[in-house]
Amino acid sequence: MVTAPRKRRWPVYLAVLAVALLLGAWWVNRALEPQRLAATVLASVGESQGLEISFTGTPEYALRPEPRLLLEGLVVRQPGAAAPLLTAARAEVSLPWDTVLGEGPVVVTRIELARPALDLAALDAWLATRPDTGPVEVPTLTRGLQLTAGTVQGDGWRLQSLSVDLPALSPGKPAKADVAGEFVQGDTTLLFTGPLALETAGLASPLRFEGGGKLRSGELDARWSATLDGRLDLTGASSVLDIAALEFKGESPLPELTSKGRLALGDTLALALAGQLANWPEGWPPLPEPFASTPMPLDYELAYDGATDFSTPLTLVVSREETRLDSRFSLTGLLAWLEDDGGNPLPPLQGTLSTPSLVVEGFTLEGVEVRLGEPAEDTPTEE
Repeated sequence: MVTAPRKRRWPVYLAVLAVALLLGAWWVNRALEPQRLAATVLASVGESQGLEISFTGTPEYALRPEPRLLLEGLVVRQPGAAAPLLTAARAEVSLPWDTVLGEGPVVVTRIELARPALDLAALDAWLATRPDTGPVEVPTLTRGLQLTAGTVQGDGWRLQSLSVDLPALSPGKPAKADVAGEFVQGDTTLLFTGPLALETAGLASPLRFEGGGKLRSGELDARWSATLDGRLDLTGASSVLDIAALEFKGESPLPELTSKGRLALGDTLALALAGQLANWPEGWPPLPEPFASTPMPLDYELAYDGATDFSTPLTLVVSREETRLDSRFSLTGLLAWLEDDGGNPLPPLQGTLSTPSLVVEGFTLEGVEVRLGEPAEDTPTEE
């Protein structure tokens, strides 16, 4: 029996390899066909969460560094709802091979969203339909989360130009993200940027923020910086931030202060802060004697409990030794006064100032008690 020389078998090997590659390419293309992959992943996620998840256009996928599904015009809504709770101009979802091949549960390793828009009213409506299965679990994203040019619409306020860069997310482990955006309410805009760190990733965790930005309202355009240490709790009916330590510094007319307190946001807003004003801002009316010649920190207490748009008046108590100011004021009125350089020299406060002594045009008054201003906006008056 005569056998062919070994050197002549290489065309057979190449032919077999070519067929194998063609079959492999066909199988991979079938397994990873974009429309099929998108429908499988989104249907599984949507069914498990009671949501309709759709997209426009033709989805795409890439294989490096791992399978990635790219979607244009993502829309997430509660079935039958008029408004979606989440939209995104572009979404990119990275998946491990086990999920792609259907060999395990649906797992996502990274999410990137371009121009996402979250409607909190629609989100609350969907959450109200969900069964009470205990605390919401934070997903694991081994390669993190990235949001660009995002928007969150609340009741009378919104976050815009929001960006979040979170390298990794794992329940119970530390998480740190670079965040930036603009908080807008009426004519006032608060720009912010800086790192936000959670001690343990979850809905309740100690946190730290160290950043800065600008406050803009009408003609007011002042820089600020702040360091905040506290604890955030999103597990209840209201979102609660307990402030263990806050250091705030602002360009005049913004103050420099330290504070502790609590913020609770739900159907209404409750705020309570207490701390010290380090000094009297240059842009504020000058203090009378003897306070002007003996500068020292002022103790203060600030409280608010009312509508989330800050339309309810705030209360402010400022004291130093035996001198005390009890006041109420409208936030919109105060911001307007800060903008007005040539207007009323006195802030729009309603309240009482009491002090052991006060120097006015060279005369010293003893045991002074002064009533200040007109009623703050929305403050009821007795008939």
